Amino acid sequence: MDITYGRARPEDAGRIYGMCRETVEKYEDPASVDLSKVLAWLEKKIRENVTEYTRIYCGGALCGYYRVCGEGEERELDDFYLFEEYRGRGIGTRVLDHILEDEDADFFLYVFKRNTPALKLYQKYGFTVREDLGSRYIMERRR
Repeated sequence: MDITYGRARPEDAGRIYGMCRETVEKYEDPASVDLSKVLAWLEKKIRENVTEYTRIYCGGALCGYYRVCGEGEERELDDFYLFEEYRGRGIGTRVLDHILEDEDADFFLYVFKRNTPALKLYQKYGFTVREDLGSRYIMERRR
């Protein structure tokens, strides 16, 4: 399957937020955070930065989004979402290949501890735990 990329547009904000919200609601420990504040912050962050996201296309169909932040020696893989019907098909691996090859930098990211598929993918690429934040890890990958 051919994977291509394009810049996200303002109309993508709702869809990105929906995928982000789904992930937070599935993996976050509601006893440890004020979920309504977290979701409000996420919605604002996405809306204000939506054009920094990259659309992921699989065979011409939109299948997800990602966002890389930062400049210099270290970048953050801020968000990385595939629509459910595209998960488990090796697409995440190919997109992560693209991201890491395209950016000559160290990377860090936040990932929920209970998000086993994401943890396995990041560990496969040499990401290690930098910090334990309770329900999440900060993981890093050095060049």
